[in-house]
Amino acid sequence: MAFVIYNANLRSISAADSYAARYLPFSIWQNHDLSLDPILPMVAQGRKPPPTLEKGDTAHWIVKVAGDRYVSKFPVVVPVVLAPLYLPAVIYLNRSGFDPLLFDQVARIMEKLCASLMAALSVGLLYLLLRRRTDRGWAVILSLVYAFGTTTWVISSQALWMHGLAQLLIVATMLLLTGPGTMPRIILAGFLCALIAANRQPDAILAAGLGIYGLWWAGRRVPLFVLSGLVPVLLSVAYNLVVVGNVAGAYAVHVPAENFNDNFLEGVAGLLVSPTRGLFVFSPFLLFIAIFVRRIAREPSGRGLTAAVGCAALVQLLLYAMIDWRQGMSWGPRWLTDMLPMLMWMLPPVVTSLSRIGRAAFAVASLAAILVQGIGAFWYTGVSEMPIISAAGPDRMRPAWDIRNAAFIAELRHPRVQPDLNVGLRGSIDVSIVLPVAQGAGGEAGRQIEVQGWALTNNHSPSDVAVLIDGRQVAGSSTFFSRPDVEAALGETSPAGWAVTARLDGLGPGDHILAVLVRATEGGEPRLLGQTTFVLEPRPEAIEPVTDLPSAARRASQVLSSGQQADGSWLTVYTGGTRFEEPRLELNTYLNAIMLDVAGPVAEAAGLEDMLAKTRGFLSGQIEQTGLVRYHGRPDAATIGRLGCVITPDSDDTALAWRVTDGGSAGQLASVLATLKQYRRPDGLYRTWLAPRDQYRCLDPGQDPNPADVGIQMHIFQFLDQVDQPAAHALCRALSAKAGDDDIWVYYAGAPVMVILRLADLEKAGCLPQFPQARLRTDVAGQYIWVRVAGEIRRIEAGEVSHEAYRQTARLLEDIAEDDFSLLSRSPPLLYHNDLSATVRRFYWSQDIGYALWLRLYFENERTLSALPCDSAGAGGKCGGK
Repeated sequence: MAFVIYNANLRSISAADSYAARYLPFSIWQNHDLSLDPILPMVAQGRKPPPTLEKGDTAHWIVKVAGDRYVSKFPVVVPVVLAPLYLPAVIYLNRSGFDPLLFDQVARIMEKLCASLMAALSVGLLYLLLRRRTDRGWAVILSLVYAFGTTTWVISSQALWMHGLAQLLIVATMLLLTGPGTMPRIILAGFLCALIAANRQPDAILAAGLGIYGLWWAGRRVPLFVLSGLVPVLLSVAYNLVVVGNVAGAYAVHVPAENFNDNFLEGVAGLLVSPTRGLFVFSPFLLFIAIFVRRIAREPSGRGLTAAVGCAALVQLLLYAMIDWRQGMSWGPRWLTDMLPMLMWMLPPVVTSLSRIGRAAFAVASLAAILVQGIGAFWYTGVSEMPIISAAGPDRMRPAWDIRNAAFIAELRHPRVQPDLNVGLRGSIDVSIVLPVAQGAGGEAGRQIEVQGWALTNNHSPSDVAVLIDGRQVAGSSTFFSRPDVEAALGETSPAGWAVTARLDGLGPGDHILAVLVRATEGGEPRLLGQTTFVLEPRPEAIEPVTDLPSAARRASQVLSSGQQADGSWLTVYTGGTRFEEPRLELNTYLNAIMLDVAGPVAEAAGLEDMLAKTRGFLSGQIEQTGLVRYHGRPDAATIGRLGCVITPDSDDTALAWRVTDGGSAGQLASVLATLKQYRRPDGLYRTWLAPRDQYRCLDPGQDPNPADVGIQMHIFQFLDQVDQPAAHALCRALSAKAGDDDIWVYYAGAPVMVILRLADLEKAGCLPQFPQARLRTDVAGQYIWVRVAGEIRRIEAGEVSHEAYRQTARLLEDIAEDDFSLLSRSPPLLYHNDLSATVRRFYWSQDIGYALWLRLYFENERTLSALPCDSAGAGGKCGGK
């Protein structure tokens, strides 16, 4: 029954202390190794192992020892003892491929099953032990109270703390010591008694009490008792010397001074009666031991063993009172869990002598204890511990005395934690990119990191994700969005995508660990989705603050340089709506071709020539053997699956890439033109996707699965104007005829900036489509200023210049550059959107294009002065380039 109830919450309540015990049995079977090296990332759970000897870090449960090896801070008796039980799970994982996420799920299930099994066995053995002191009825009652009215339930049965095995060993040893002293019993008792100390060093006190009694109990066979006890002692010493390199074990390698308590009496009181850690508060029925201690002492049955275990428990209590008795992040009086079988041994003479009122009081106290522990089993998340363990300074113990922080009160402020033990986790970290200074979203000027990925828990959206850097949580999100690639691959429609932007303040240059934890349910246990490393380069030269337009130009060029990727590309940001919120990153060929078009005319003046040469090389590499180009680049690109997907080739990116680069061979060009012709509609316009519908990949088509968009026609016209002018002229006529039709405004219906820029290019080529003026305006908040920028560039390209226009343009440039271009962090240019009739809407923005547009307008505006007569009143005395 205990085993079933312990697992009824279908979740584990673990902590860092149990991580090594959770995973080490698998490594013992797989790697035949007691160190943590083969399983270090899993045991660290996203935290940072200590970098040097005798120095801790966020993974404080891991210790670095000589030989650059990592070991558990805690003894390894638990994982060694339980390793045989793990064999079926190891066989299953070997057949399944040892996928890290599956491995983690199986390990958590095995931890809970083994912990609950040990706790349930201790309950059964306690019943047998109590039957030697009382009748069946009281033995059953006291065993049930032990099982569900003490931390046996919330601590020992829920995770592989050392306490569960300690309880089992102690009650088993006591059961042996209360029986006849046969040779097998003596040998086993000596072995188990010493194993108690090997399992958990503070329990050496409890083992000593049992051992002293055992020396008397063994009689003439004391040597057998002692020799059998030497076995676990010698094995522990061997492990400590060979693996840890310290005879005292990993505990002794790093013991901070703050672990000790400077108020002994408060420590005693805190362990017994504080509302957050008091033994008599969480298990009030045990108060009957203190009240009736004289009755216990007078009981002749088992008096010697009672005296031995009573003294041992008292000494251990006094020892703990000298240490920081808050006991870390855990439920109630965890440290006193190991002595519970000893305390239960003392209760039979008390309860059997109680009056009817006394028994009623004991029943009430027992039911209260069971209620308290039940709250822990189904509600405890650890959130109530934060005020307690985070306190520091002389008054650091004060929160532990605040009844509002008692876990059985504070944890009821949130709903019951939903089961998550049987939840399967799938997902990955797709993108982790350090954003340059001044490129963060929301106006942040410092360096940030953009992290993106996807996660599903039992094929549903998780509760939340958390991003850790070097083991410290820096950001998180509970918002999930649709990922068409995940839906296509898995057939699951639940929103799986997530994106988090985190600041990197305080991080020094060098390698850093980035990990993502996922919770399936609110308050559930975080699961390690994965971890990766990133390199934070030394800070570049300080980006110049804006004091005037020339300094703004230098700053814009610096930011563009810092935002360019190593392969020469720039990334695009997309959102789910027309507000620049929760931006996510992708790589596409489109934006990089646009960058060459926008910044190319002023590259020399702005110092962008080398940058754009790299971009041109990047785009040249995206032209496939067929001559076609895909929006997310080549199918074999390293960024596929992280910053994009294998998508169908399209006419837009093909035309853009061929025009702004050196293109490919003559044979490839002929193939491209033939393919474009194949997808030309009867009305003379060209469709977007260069494949039949049944060959579409990574697409979410709208009402027209292969539309002819206005912007795409303009790009194809520019390409054809270079390679096939008759075809270009025909396209111009077709576009002019359809200029007012709604069905060609697919990707730019709410984003006219690029259309306005392209109009200037088409007008120079002699193509003059007359678009409705309403199509060249925008209702999207914050975009009017970028429409003005595009309009000013178009005006200058048309040769419409004047001193007044120069001054107005300069004021526009100053407005954008104000406060070090903070506008770009709040509202960068909206370049285009997907087909808004599709199932998912996406809007695409670019801060980089914003800087490029500013540079283009600034240098073009300065050039207009050379064509103007002198105007000493207007342009600061500038004229004619003088």
